[in-house]
Amino acid sequence: MLRLNIKLLKITFPFGALSLLLSSYASTNPSPATKNIFQFTEYQTTSSPRKQKPNLVVADVNSEKAAIQSVVTLNLKALNEENIEAYMATIDPNSPGFEVTKNAIAQSFSIYDLNYVMNKFDVATISGNTAIVTVEQTTTRIRGPQFRNNRMVLMHQFNKVKGEWKMFSSKIQKVEYLN
Repeated sequence: MLRLNIKLLKITFPFGALSLLLSSYASTNPSPATKNIFQFTEYQTTSSPRKQKPNLVVADVNSEKAAIQSVVTLNLKALNEENIEAYMATIDPNSPGFEVTKNAIAQSFSIYDLNYVMNKFDVATISGNTAIVTVEQTTTRIRGPQFRNNRMVLMHQFNKVKGEWKMFSSKIQKVEYLN
């Protein structure tokens, strides 16, 4: 009898994300019992369809968290290098703010030379193809006209697009000016 195992778990490759110009959506923290696991169903199929039995497969979400954090890291790297293509590769093309963000970032690159640093990263929730994360970042001016250096807490919504995490929207939660 031929036995086939099908697992509904896909590991994604990370990209980066962070835009102060997108709008977002906030969520609450999951319970500690569900914060670090996803549950997937595995079906064992035999030659007889009547003999299908579901098994529970538990997958660690640390790989998903790491993938999303890599998206933020790559996004900030693109901002620091003033690489518009790399930056936009981290943004969900279905985001309503996609074109506005692209234009605003290009304009910012022509005016300022800024340094972006991620201070803290926390995943609030991951549910299906959507994740809500909190990022604390510091932005400081290297060159350009007057700019208020700041530390921000941002709530980002990420969506999986073709198996890869992309930033869909952002909302500033808190701003602390450093100068």
